[in-house]
Amino acid sequence: MKKEKSCGCIIIENDKVLLVKQIDGHISFPKGHIEKNEQEKETALREVYEETGIKVNIIDDTRYVQKYIIDNKIEKEVVYFLAKKVEGTLKKQDSEILELGFYDINKALLMLTYEDTKNLFLRVLKDNNLL
Repeated sequence: MKKEKSCGCIIIENDKVLLVKQIDGHISFPKGHIEKNEQEKETALREVYEETGIKVNIIDDTRYVQKYIIDNKIEKEVVYFLAKKVEGTLKKQDSEILELGFYDINKALLMLTYEDTKNLFLRVLKDNNLL
């Protein structure tokens, strides 16, 4: 089975979290494929900037990992880091993102497409005393 790895960030600001609605309609956190010779954090920061137009700082080294299989063909691993916005204005990457915005944490939990993404987000909230 082919393996893919992506990295991204969960960006929380003023009790709101940044969500992106992908072109395929799925709602999640900004993330993208790791490039050759790139470290996980580098990928996460680059992808957040490419998809959302904002620059963020990763808060700590905690890795939140999600694993799943796509169409019985691809074993996917996604690594998220908790991050904080440092500069920029939201501007979506038109080729990949339909919509993006900061949403109230409770509303975000209802909006996230996949149950495992919701569970991962709940773990982030609990680990950081945000729930």
